[in-house]
Amino acid sequence: MAVRTKVRPSPGNEVPLHPVHGYLLRRARHPIGVRGGPRRAPRGYRLGDAERHQVRAGYELRDRQLARALTAAARQPGDTTENLVGQLEQRMDALVHRAGFARSVDEARDLIGHNTFTVDGGKVNRSSYLVRPGQTIEVRPDRQCRAPVAAAVAGHAEDDAPPYLTVRSDRFTATLTREPQRQEVPVLRDVPLAVHHEGGSAS
Repeated sequence: MAVRTKVRPSPGNEVPLHPVHGYLLRRARHPIGVRGGPRRAPRGYRLGDAERHQVRAGYELRDRQLARALTAAARQPGDTTENLVGQLEQRMDALVHRAGFARSVDEARDLIGHNTFTVDGGKVNRSSYLVRPGQTIEVRPDRQCRAPVAAAVAGHAEDDAPPYLTVRSDRFTATLTREPQRQEVPVLRDVPLAVHHEGGSAS
């Protein structure tokens, strides 16, 4: 039998494959055991372990979600660290929480998934949706009196909103006026955030 591909389950064990299976294995987009999606950022960009844990805790993200944000930030022109801040802070769930329409990011995701908000009049039920500068988040009129939203708005002052977000609590609206800067983001202000290249340079 012709053997063109071999797999090595362990350092001391090697298993030959039939040519058909070897062809399919070489054609696979992801390694064996990986379902798909960006597990690592391109070109070796990464966050330090301490920074990664702080960012994940601040935004309540999984490793794969953070990897996606880092991948998108590394592909954009400009400073990768500032791009990462935009990818994280312009998420729908983060801005809903900053605007005071939810008491936590997790609660914001639950409200977003139940079609509580619109962006420029259109329904958005995806928490990872990136809000662009100039767009307005609004609580749907039939959802404004519901307990989670009412309790969050009652305990939040408009002055608590970051400078890049204009909140009108009386109208249940929040407008992203510009892209956020790292030092203005509450959860990143005290984090020495820096995206590192595995070759040694930081971006």
